[in-house]
Amino acid sequence: MDNQTLLKDALTDELGELYKHITQLTRVKSLPEDDLQLLRGLVSVLQFAAQQMSQQQASGGKLAADVTALREKVSQLQQDNDAYHQQLQWIREQIALSRTATGHMHIKASLKQTLDMAVKITRAESGSLFLLDTAKVVTECILTRSGTTERERQSLVGQVLGKGLAGWVLEHRKVETITDTYLDNRWIDLPAQPYQVRSAICAPLISNERILGLITLTHPEPKHFQPPLPELLEVMADQMALVLENIQSQVTNQTLDRQLKRYQSFCQQLLSTEVVSAVMIQDNKFVQVNGRAARLFGEEANTLLNWPSIRGAIAYEDLDRVHDYLNQDFSHLGQLTAIEFGINHHSGQVIAVSAQGISLTFHNKPALLLILNGNTPTLTTA
Repeated sequence: MDNQTLLKDALTDELGELYKHITQLTRVKSLPEDDLQLLRGLVSVLQFAAQQMSQQQASGGKLAADVTALREKVSQLQQDNDAYHQQLQWIREQIALSRTATGHMHIKASLKQTLDMAVKITRAESGSLFLLDTAKVVTECILTRSGTTERERQSLVGQVLGKGLAGWVLEHRKVETITDTYLDNRWIDLPAQPYQVRSAICAPLISNERILGLITLTHPEPKHFQPPLPELLEVMADQMALVLENIQSQVTNQTLDRQLKRYQSFCQQLLSTEVVSAVMIQDNKFVQVNGRAARLFGEEANTLLNWPSIRGAIAYEDLDRVHDYLNQDFSHLGQLTAIEFGINHHSGQVIAVSAQGISLTFHNKPALLLILNGNTPTLTTA
């Protein structure tokens, strides 16, 4: 009990005694009425003072509660601010990383930075981050705990995460917290696990309705991941998903770009060699013709390149079929197709050819490389 409460209680007791004495005095006829009125006024003043003291004490309690709530709010704002600065630093690191790392190394380095940031913001003891394919199979993993060997990490790759906390999060697609692993059967300890886990939190990394991965954080004490940590991790998970999807898109584009360059180099070699007959068609026109293909048509290469359309080179009965073939969707680079048709030789003969088509780009537009297999007619002289 504080001093203010003790003082109020003592004052109340004294007022009670004083009021009792005044009551007794009023029964005495010899006491002047003015003195009695003075005593009654004194009691009223003291009672009013006691009432004011009680009100101040009550308002003081509310003020203390408001101050406590304000301190908690300030603490939460400071935590949010720290998290914001950590995420801002993480974004800067991702930008710097995108300028220096490529391919698989870019993904691994980004995962490591992402997990380190999440551990720091939530004050977790350890954590893991898994990338998943559409079949929920682990394709890449990062672990923070010390002493983890590359063999242990690789052993997790290829596993399906269908049990425990990870399986629950994959099924329900939301952040989930385990306040005490001793009381929750969703937590599964690894064999010969060298560290203790009493509380855990797991969040899915979702982009475009697809779960790209899972991030799991742990702590040796129960009830560690209390609000607002789940909300913070959920926000971070959304940002991580966007960055990871962007990185994966970059890696995919880099792979496709390398494949495209290989295809283009291969196609250029075919067009420059005399081993096979090769033509490149774009917008229903010849844009490249090698010498062997030109001889198959019985024309000079430059003559074929100047034709407004390839229709003159195609046998009449095959025009519609070749037209439909060339108007397919060849946007998938490297797509292989096949067709057989007749071509018009300069001599007037129709030559049956079989063609293998390879889709590619030429001057940033879709094109089709045709490898023609046919026999040049033997011309006889009169």
